[in-house]
Amino acid sequence: MNLKVELIDLGPCKKQLRFELPAADVDAAFATTAKQFQKQANLSGYRKGKAPMAKVQAEFASQIEKRVREQLLNDCYRKGIEDNNLKPILEPDVEEIDFKEGVDLKFITTVETEPSFELPDYKGLPAERPKVVITEQNVDDAIERLRDGRAEYQDQDRAVKDGDYVNVSFTATSDGKPLTEFAPTARGMSEQKNMPLHVHADGEHDHFIPSFTQQLIGAKKEDQLTVKVTFPDEFNAQPKLQGIKATYEVTVGQVKEKVLPKLDDEFAKSWEAESVEKLREGVRDDLEANQKGDANRLVRMQAQKAYAEKLDFDVPESVQQQEMHGAVNNMVRSRRSAGETEEDIEKAKDQITAEANAAAIDNLRWFFAQKRIAEEEKLEVGRDEVIQVIAMQAQQMGKDPQKHIKELADNNQIGHIQNRLLEEKVIDLMAEHATITDVEPPTEEECTDKDCDQDHSHGHSHG
Repeated sequence: MNLKVELIDLGPCKKQLRFELPAADVDAAFATTAKQFQKQANLSGYRKGKAPMAKVQAEFASQIEKRVREQLLNDCYRKGIEDNNLKPILEPDVEEIDFKEGVDLKFITTVETEPSFELPDYKGLPAERPKVVITEQNVDDAIERLRDGRAEYQDQDRAVKDGDYVNVSFTATSDGKPLTEFAPTARGMSEQKNMPLHVHADGEHDHFIPSFTQQLIGAKKEDQLTVKVTFPDEFNAQPKLQGIKATYEVTVGQVKEKVLPKLDDEFAKSWEAESVEKLREGVRDDLEANQKGDANRLVRMQAQKAYAEKLDFDVPESVQQQEMHGAVNNMVRSRRSAGETEEDIEKAKDQITAEANAAAIDNLRWFFAQKRIAEEEKLEVGRDEVIQVIAMQAQQMGKDPQKHIKELADNNQIGHIQNRLLEEKVIDLMAEHATITDVEPPTEEECTDKDCDQDHSHGHSHG
């Protein structure tokens, strides 16, 4: 094939290819295709494959031309892409096709490609790993959580006191108006029937509204009382209510006291441990395993973040726009669920778009970089690994595994699972080769639920 291809650079990830194939090659393709049709032709008056070429060409002219056209366009495009080391991400736009028998084939394609960039070093990334330290207090706290999970809530015929659990019904107003006039999504804070609450004498620690349950102390079942509160200046549950004074007309329902089970060998045996001592040993082992897992996850997060910060290259415009629109939709949904009005969202439109665009670029840079790393390291995801993930999903969802596989396949989700598993392998590789500094674990003040939760999820034997 005497193909000529001219490459024109339209941008970092956009190329134009101009193809020209001599008429001799076009005619040879027509002749070859006509022979293929002749072998299969079943024309009246002739045995199969024995009809004269002229008859075959006349009978199947349009089909022959269509097949030759598709074949030459595909063959030329594939050779142009290979010879120029391009990696298209979408089907090309084909234009200005000059094609017929006896004439040079000429056409132009515009194609978006994967970005070309120098891959930064992904080994030796810096990360800090908290040391594993389990104190007796950690063990005590975990065991208290186990007891808490087996607590009984016993009805009480007495006045409410600190630490009780009560059901309340209420309506709320501010300046005589329902709270929903200030925050349309605050229906749950404006009116409730039999809402369970945990009573806190320390108003700042109230899980509902600061100082609300504090004012229930001393009341009895079926008592009616007025509770006055001021919403905090920072109230993320309903930002529209921040700083507003509200009046609650409350009816007290059931009063319950939480009673923890006694910590003894019988309790330990209910967790499949021989004694309290064995239970403590098992709890310590679990906490240690959890801390190690948390520390390793922290290393993975830091390694990925450190690498993402090294990436700086242009990404394909079409997928950037697609990714940005998805990010905008997510941000708008998040703002709506936080109680923002359409007017608020419209005012923040430019900010939302800018943040979504930056996130889209970061996500795509990471996507193309981790794909390259997987190729260089020859990382692959086996079919068994995908099936294992799908089977676990099916079990968690209570679905038949085969039906779940079919649903995922029908919705083109299996490829997403493969990509996610491959990404995990890339991050594992980065973490494995990271330059790790062991540091002291964060103090309770520094600790956040996300970074160092030591919750004890107890589900196996400590016999």
